[in-house]
Amino acid sequence: MALGLLDRDARLEIVRPAASDALLPGLDQTRTVGLVTLPGAFVGMLLGGASPVEAGAVRLFVLVALMAVQMVAVAAVLEPVARGWLHRK
Repeated sequence: MALGLLDRDARLEIVRPAASDALLPGLDQTRTVGLVTLPGAFVGMLLGGASPVEAGAVRLFVLVALMAVQMVAVAAVLEPVARGWLHRK
């Protein structure tokens, strides 16, 4: 605020690095899920009669959905904090 920024902009300067750091565990988890858990689901779909393309599409959808939900969660918290609606007491 001492630099002439609006309250919201000043708060965003503080919370943006924390918000980007909050996504790192999700990225690591997504990588692990893609390497360990989902191949089992991929093989299960193949054994259940799905084509390899369908099984791959489901695997990709799950990975993208996980990241999308994490980004929405961070954005849903970031904006109220930047506007001053959420704060530590």
